[in-house]
Amino acid sequence: MRELTPREPVWRDGEFVDRPVHTGGAVPQWSRWEASATTVGPWGRIFLTAGLFATLLVAAMFGMFMFVIWFPVIAIVGLRGIWAKGWVIRREAATSSTERAALPAGWLWDPADLIRSALFLAVALAAVATVLYVPNAVVRFVVIVASVVVGGAATLRWVRGDR
Repeated sequence: MRELTPREPVWRDGEFVDRPVHTGGAVPQWSRWEASATTVGPWGRIFLTAGLFATLLVAAMFGMFMFVIWFPVIAIVGLRGIWAKGWVIRREAATSSTERAALPAGWLWDPADLIRSALFLAVALAAVATVLYVPNAVVRFVVIVASVVVGGAATLRWVRGDR
């Protein structure tokens, strides 16, 4: 066989999946404003955008000149992620009761995940404060080693799919 020679198709009819075709029921749509499975709602997007720009103010107050210079690049990447479109199925567009029951209602996060995230944030802030403000090198070394070990274990659990 020579290159670029016509040959029989690799896929038979009906085997190749190209673009999803919706034949009935709730038709999903792209939205930057509504919450989806991979994006937050309008208030989350507004708060994340404000938080992103607050880092610029903090950097300017503490004289982080390089951060101020690199902020446009960081902001473009961050804002593209924050304001990314999400695939949304509107609850009122669902036609059958089984379709409506399959859609999430109200609060999408598990309270245990919120508590775990709050505890992780508190421990992370304590570790950063310890590294920044404790003059003892041994204490700083222990905090850094513990952070690397715990971070590695958490990453391994995340990659394996454990909770």
